[in-house]
Amino acid sequence: MQVRNSVTLIGNVGQLPTVRTLPSGNRVIEFSLATNDSYRNRDGEKVTRTEWHRVKAFGKVVDVLETYLTKGSQIALNGTLRYSKWTDKYEQSRTTAEIVLDEFTFLGAKDRGGNPGEEAFELEELMQVAEPTAEASTEKSAAAKTRKRRSVKQATAAQGVTPAEDLPF
Repeated sequence: MQVRNSVTLIGNVGQLPTVRTLPSGNRVIEFSLATNDSYRNRDGEKVTRTEWHRVKAFGKVVDVLETYLTKGSQIALNGTLRYSKWTDKYEQSRTTAEIVLDEFTFLGAKDRGGNPGEEAFELEELMQVAEPTAEASTEKSAAAKTRKRRSVKQATAAQGVTPAEDLPF
Protein backbone atom coordinates (compact mmCIF):
# COMPACT_ATOMS: atom_id res chain seq x y z
CA MET A 1 0.00 0.00 0.00
CA GLN A 2 1.33 3.40 -0.99
CA VAL A 3 1.14 6.10 1.68
CA ARG A 4 0.56 9.63 0.42
CA ASN A 5 0.36 13.02 2.10
CA SER A 6 -2.68 14.60 0.45
CA VAL A 7 -5.18 17.26 1.50
CA THR A 8 -8.32 18.30 -0.40
CA LEU A 9 -10.24 21.36 0.77
CA ILE A 10 -13.10 23.51 -0.49
CA GLY A 11 -13.51 26.85 1.21
CA ASN A 12 -13.42 30.63 1.09
CA VAL A 13 -10.33 32.82 1.15
CA GLY A 14 -10.22 34.63 4.48
CA GLN A 15 -7.76 37.44 3.75
CA LEU A 16 -6.09 39.08 0.80
CA PRO A 17 -3.22 36.85 -0.33
CA THR A 18 0.28 38.13 0.40
CA VAL A 19 3.10 37.62 -2.07
CA ARG A 20 6.76 37.78 -1.18
CA THR A 21 10.03 36.98 -2.88
CA LEU A 22 12.39 34.52 -1.22
CA PRO A 23 16.18 35.09 -1.12
CA SER A 24 16.48 32.46 -3.88
CA GLY A 25 14.36 34.68 -6.15
CA ASN A 26 11.33 32.39 -6.05
CA ARG A 27 7.96 33.93 -5.24
CA VAL A 28 5.54 32.54 -2.68
CA ILE A 29 1.89 33.42 -2.06
CA GLU A 30 0.19 32.83 1.29
CA PHE A 31 -3.47 33.05 2.25
CA SER A 32 -5.91 31.66 4.79
CA LEU A 33 -8.79 29.40 3.82
CA ALA A 34 -11.96 28.90 5.87
CA THR A 35 -13.90 25.64 5.72
CA ASN A 36 -17.20 24.94 7.48
CA ASP A 37 -18.55 21.78 9.08
CA SER A 38 -22.12 21.48 10.34
CA TYR A 39 -23.50 19.03 12.86
CA ARG A 40 -26.38 18.70 15.31
CA ASN A 41 -25.63 18.92 19.04
CA ARG A 42 -27.39 16.89 21.75
CA ASP A 43 -30.28 19.38 21.82
CA GLY A 44 -30.85 18.96 18.09
CA GLU A 45 -29.60 22.44 17.22
CA LYS A 46 -27.52 22.88 14.09
CA VAL A 47 -23.99 24.03 14.90
CA THR A 48 -21.51 25.28 12.30
CA ARG A 49 -17.81 25.09 13.05
CA THR A 50 -15.30 27.07 10.97
CA GLU A 51 -11.74 25.80 10.58
CA TRP A 52 -8.95 28.07 9.31
CA HIS A 53 -6.11 26.71 7.18
CA ARG A 54 -2.86 28.36 6.06
CA VAL A 55 -2.09 27.80 2.37
CA LYS A 56 1.16 28.46 0.49
CA ALA A 57 1.96 28.17 -3.21
CA PHE A 58 5.19 28.47 -5.16
CA GLY A 59 6.14 28.85 -8.82
CA LYS A 60 4.11 30.02 -11.81
CA VAL A 61 0.80 29.53 -10.02
CA VAL A 62 1.63 32.57 -7.86
CA ASP A 63 0.94 34.92 -10.80
CA VAL A 64 -2.52 33.45 -11.42
CA LEU A 65 -3.50 33.45 -7.76
CA GLU A 66 -2.18 36.97 -7.24
CA THR A 67 -4.30 38.22 -10.16
CA TYR A 68 -7.60 36.45 -9.51
CA LEU A 69 -7.76 35.44 -5.84
CA THR A 70 -9.51 37.90 -3.53
CA LYS A 71 -10.97 37.86 -0.05
CA GLY A 72 -14.11 35.71 -0.05
CA SER A 73 -13.26 33.82 -3.26
CA GLN A 74 -14.35 30.20 -3.20
CA ILE A 75 -11.66 27.73 -4.20
CA ALA A 76 -11.12 23.97 -4.25
CA LEU A 77 -7.55 22.83 -3.71
CA ASN A 78 -5.33 19.80 -3.42
CA GLY A 79 -2.02 19.95 -1.64
CA THR A 80 0.30 18.41 0.90
CA LEU A 81 0.29 18.97 4.63
CA ARG A 82 3.52 20.41 6.05
CA TYR A 83 4.50 21.33 9.58
CA SER A 84 6.80 24.26 10.35
CA LYS A 85 8.60 24.50 13.69
CA TRP A 86 9.56 27.91 15.02
CA THR A 87 10.32 29.73 18.26
CA ASP A 88 8.09 32.60 19.39
CA LYS A 89 9.24 35.80 21.11
CA TYR A 90 8.93 34.08 24.52
CA GLU A 91 11.36 31.31 23.44
CA GLN A 92 8.55 28.74 23.26
CA SER A 93 8.67 26.08 20.53
CA ARG A 94 5.66 26.29 18.23
CA THR A 95 4.44 24.12 15.39
CA THR A 96 2.23 25.38 12.57
CA ALA A 97 0.42 23.25 10.00
CA GLU A 98 0.17 24.59 6.45
CA ILE A 99 -0.96 23.27 3.09
CA VAL A 100 1.43 23.53 0.15
CA LEU A 101 -0.76 23.93 -2.92
CA ASP A 102 -0.46 21.41 -5.78
CA GLU A 103 -3.70 21.98 -7.75
CA PHE A 104 -6.64 24.36 -7.47
CA THR A 105 -9.95 25.27 -9.09
CA PHE A 106 -11.84 28.53 -8.74
CA LEU A 107 -15.47 27.94 -7.76
CA GLY A 108 -18.47 30.24 -8.00
CA ALA A 109 -18.72 33.55 -9.82
CA LYS A 110 -16.75 36.66 -9.00
CA ASP A 111 -18.80 39.18 -7.03
CA ARG A 112 -19.17 42.46 -8.93
CA GLY A 113 -21.29 45.17 -7.45
CA GLY A 114 -23.10 42.86 -5.05
CA ASN A 115 -24.46 40.55 -7.75
CA PRO A 116 -22.79 37.14 -7.40
CA GLY A 117 -24.24 35.70 -10.61
CA GLU A 118 -23.33 38.60 -12.86
CA GLU A 119 -20.12 37.09 -14.26
CA ALA A 120 -21.86 33.90 -15.40
CA PHE A 121 -24.56 35.98 -17.11
CA GLU A 122 -21.94 38.14 -18.87
CA LEU A 123 -20.19 35.00 -20.11
CA GLU A 124 -23.42 33.75 -21.66
CA GLU A 125 -24.00 37.15 -23.29
CA LEU A 126 -20.52 37.09 -24.84
CA MET A 127 -21.22 33.64 -26.27
CA GLN A 128 -24.38 34.75 -28.11
CA VAL A 129 -24.07 35.12 -31.89
CA ALA A 130 -26.41 38.08 -32.44
CA GLU A 131 -29.17 39.99 -30.68
CA PRO A 132 -32.73 39.73 -32.08
CA THR A 133 -34.00 42.66 -34.16
CA ALA A 134 -35.96 45.49 -32.57
CA GLU A 135 -39.10 44.54 -34.52
CA ALA A 136 -39.36 41.14 -32.85
CA SER A 137 -41.86 40.91 -30.07
CA THR A 138 -40.71 40.58 -26.47
CA GLU A 139 -41.85 36.96 -26.34
CA LYS A 140 -40.02 36.04 -29.55
CA SER A 141 -36.93 37.90 -28.34
CA ALA A 142 -36.87 35.98 -25.05
CA ALA A 143 -37.42 32.66 -26.86
CA ALA A 144 -34.59 33.42 -29.31
CA LYS A 145 -32.20 34.23 -26.46
CA THR A 146 -33.10 30.98 -24.72
CA ARG A 147 -32.54 28.96 -27.93
CA LYS A 148 -29.16 30.61 -28.50
CA ARG A 149 -28.05 29.89 -24.95
CA ARG A 150 -29.15 26.27 -25.28
CA SER A 151 -27.36 25.86 -28.63
CA VAL A 152 -24.12 27.31 -27.22
CA LYS A 153 -24.35 25.08 -24.14
CA GLN A 154 -25.11 22.02 -26.32
CA ALA A 155 -22.20 22.81 -28.65
CA THR A 156 -19.74 23.14 -25.79
CA ALA A 157 -21.17 20.04 -24.08
CA ALA A 158 -20.74 18.06 -27.33
CA GLN A 159 -17.06 19.03 -27.31
CA GLY A 160 -16.81 17.95 -23.67
CA VAL A 161 -15.98 21.49 -22.52
CA THR A 162 -18.13 23.58 -20.22
CA PRO A 163 -18.11 27.39 -20.61
CA ALA A 164 -16.21 27.67 -17.32
CA GLU A 165 -13.49 25.29 -18.60
CA ASP A 166 -13.16 27.35 -21.77
CA LEU A 167 -11.74 30.32 -19.81
CA PRO A 168 -8.14 31.28 -20.69
CA PHE A 169 -6.63 30.51 -17.27
